[in-house]
Amino acid sequence: MGTRTNEVLYGQMSDGFTMHGGMCIGGSDDVRTFDSDPELLERIVRHCSPTLAGLKCGSMFKIGQRSQDTIHSLRLLQRDIKSKGVRMMVLHNDDGGDLVFVYRYNLLEQRLNDPEVREFLNGYGYRVFSVNSALKELRHRFRVCPMPPEVGVFLDYPMEDVKGYIENEGRCSHCIGCWKVYGNVAEAERRFDLYRRCRDDYCNRLSRGCSLVNLIVPM
Repeated sequence: MGTRTNEVLYGQMSDGFTMHGGMCIGGSDDVRTFDSDPELLERIVRHCSPTLAGLKCGSMFKIGQRSQDTIHSLRLLQRDIKSKGVRMMVLHNDDGGDLVFVYRYNLLEQRLNDPEVREFLNGYGYRVFSVNSALKELRHRFRVCPMPPEVGVFLDYPMEDVKGYIENEGRCSHCIGCWKVYGNVAEAERRFDLYRRCRDDYCNRLSRGCSLVNLIVPM
């Protein structure tokens, strides 16, 4: 199932993926198969559901001070989600906690193969554009910059908006949603609505007992 197919499903169904008979996306039963910290799961779903649904290549969320239970839960979760095509890594950590990047390996690979993206990232010191190499460089960039301006590339923001944000130093945007828009407002608002409906659908399914693993669309 590709990104465009997932968009069409959300665009046509008012209640998300009920066309699967009420089952969790990607799973065969609406039952919990992965027990973890409920607060951690809610945070992942609230901030990363479009990536879990295959609608975008990456999302980020922040974890405060971690406990050993949280570390254990993250390790178990990483093991279980990899088979669905989703991975996660800590991009940066400081006294405020960890910034975690959740991503679709294949979608991020496609993004990094875009000539415009490569030319843009090259200007920020990226020289190798494999997923692992680019993420390694991004982690390095977080060590020298609180929020590297190119991070929008990894979050699947439109390139015209990534560039517009940098050129305007974050000012004078046409509208603000999941990101600041400097290009096509109508298309951005369509995606904001798509992501919002996806988030609400996933939060609802999680609250009804669906496991995070079963929420993930396999790709």
